[in-house]
Amino acid sequence: MKNLSFTILVTLLIFSCQNGLEVDSSKHTATDPIADITYLKGYFYTTNLDFSTNSGPQIDLYKFDSTSFPANRFELDLNGQGYLAATNDGTNLYFQPRYTDYILKISPVGENFWYKSDYFPENTSDTTATFMYWSGRGITWADNILVVLYGHKDDSTLYRWRYLTVEDDFSTVKDTVVIWEHLNKSGAFALDYDPFTKEFLVAATDSTNSFILITLTSELEYENRYYDIPDSTLGITFGSNSKIYLSLPDRKIEEFTRPEG
Repeated sequence: MKNLSFTILVTLLIFSCQNGLEVDSSKHTATDPIADITYLKGYFYTTNLDFSTNSGPQIDLYKFDSTSFPANRFELDLNGQGYLAATNDGTNLYFQPRYTDYILKISPVGENFWYKSDYFPENTSDTTATFMYWSGRGITWADNILVVLYGHKDDSTLYRWRYLTVEDDFSTVKDTVVIWEHLNKSGAFALDYDPFTKEFLVAATDSTNSFILITLTSELEYENRYYDIPDSTLGITFGSNSKIYLSLPDRKIEEFTRPEG
């Protein structure tokens, strides 16, 4: 895939030179905010939001240590993805773009395994639609099953949970639509699952435009429990001992303590 992308990039450069156009493939990611985070073997992994608008690979994989200090950075062969929701299976990383039904599998050192479409008929049944009905709103692993969350493009209260087996080309284990009337148009944007407490946490913005964490049971039951979080939150993950961590735009990763009571 890297060779293919390189060939395409070279072709574009040749074409642009022939037509007197300049293609900017430089990378300026130092001021890009980070996106969603995932915790794997003592480290946090995330990507930048890609605000450069340049051509060529503009997204990097970042590795932060437990003190939020950057430990490494790996160039990904990606561009134009914007926000990527993140998770891991205990060995490798998985990312979900915000506005597609694609899922990417990437190693902790930035090697691309594959990217696949989580195809389901409802996303392509209406050929007059300008884009898919359901687009990415979060990704996590729960008891060896990949769980992906989608939001409806025309109804901000509708969300779709899909449980998938990765090995069998995204065979559907469970497919559920839920209604969250308390969220605003931006709504849910990240989630994670705690195998110890058997609960999901969903990061979202509510009808008052406040940033919140919604608590769901393993059966996706919303018990009207939520926590206020900083308004600049971009992602969430569970670390060791069920600790909750939030990613913030200025490349900070902070532990979040649930209020008592």
